[in-house]
Amino acid sequence: MLVLCILLAGCRSFNVQTDWDSSARFDRLERFYFVEPPPIEGADPFADNTLLRKRVRYAVEKVLEERGYLSAETRDQADFLISYEVLLDRELRVDGVSSGAGGYYRSDPFFGAGVSTARVRSYQESTLVLDVKDPATEDLIWRGWGTGIVGTRDRDRGQERVEDGVRAILDRFPPG
Repeated sequence: MLVLCILLAGCRSFNVQTDWDSSARFDRLERFYFVEPPPIEGADPFADNTLLRKRVRYAVEKVLEERGYLSAETRDQADFLISYEVLLDRELRVDGVSSGAGGYYRSDPFFGAGVSTARVRSYQESTLVLDVKDPATEDLIWRGWGTGIVGTRDRDRGQERVEDGVRAILDRFPPG
């Protein structure tokens, strides 16, 4: 049982979703151009920093090239543009524990005692959003996003985790 718990703890699962323009011709896409997101004034330093920018760009380019797409030298040579954004939301988690005992004593069948406690913890939920756009119009043609990919304040912020998450999102690109 302990071995199973260790194996499950090592598995990474990401909650991934996608949306796309059903009129887009994804079969014609061969060359991509990575567009750096603009720096956001006053952004959370855990959502926008040069370390994260490098990790995400490297992961996106690596995964797309593994899937047979070519990196375009210039924006004009690209069939599609790809960019990203990291969103942070503050979430609350409530863990409750209850215990109790009861029994039957003479004519009072409902006596007993119970204890209930709750632990509330605040944390940041990060969402990595990948956008694919038409280079001529800059219209969004595909969007994929996933949670649990970009660690915010934990120690598991490494390249491998970002690559696994980007791969999980891009496994659904192109749609169908």
